[in-house]
Amino acid sequence: MKVVVLRIIFFCLIPIGIFILIKIIRFVKKSFIGEIILEIPFTQKNARFVITKAGIYSIWQQGQYLRKMPVDKFSPLVQNELTMERVKLTPSVFRPNSNDGITFKMELFRFSASEGKYRIEITEGSSVSKIESIISSLVPAKMIDYDKYYIQIRESQPFYFVIIGILLLILAAFLIIGGLVFGILANQVFESL
Repeated sequence: MKVVVLRIIFFCLIPIGIFILIKIIRFVKKSFIGEIILEIPFTQKNARFVITKAGIYSIWQQGQYLRKMPVDKFSPLVQNELTMERVKLTPSVFRPNSNDGITFKMELFRFSASEGKYRIEITEGSSVSKIESIISSLVPAKMIDYDKYYIQIRESQPFYFVIIGILLLILAAFLIIGGLVFGILANQVFESL
């Protein structure tokens, strides 16, 4: 096979990698920026909400950036209003978060829910592990103003979607970088073989 043909093949990997990269960024972004189902101020200790389609949902906190959040002072409780069953909340593994320099958002819990009416209640307790609570107490930041601290329920995706997305991001990076490097160095690499 001629070096020119190989060079064209390698350079064609670059747009394929860019296409995959764009699609995967949109795919992974849905895990962090899902539609808000409910947003309540922390001072409001309970609320009702409706889930219109079965799926994975998450509980997020939102507050002022660079302020200490009271995650060690409350624990959310979600309950199906029809069956009165508690929904099992799973602590978020990597604690996905985002900020815009003014507000800070962080995922606390994930849960699976079917269609129906639900109720969230903010009870006393802790939403973080003891290690996270100790680290939080060592941070010398000012405590957040509770009037500017919110609890949100958002649509989410299963956790394994994020893992698949990260693996595909790595593949896209290899296609882009590999296509560029091997495309440029095709003469040296294949003539020496």
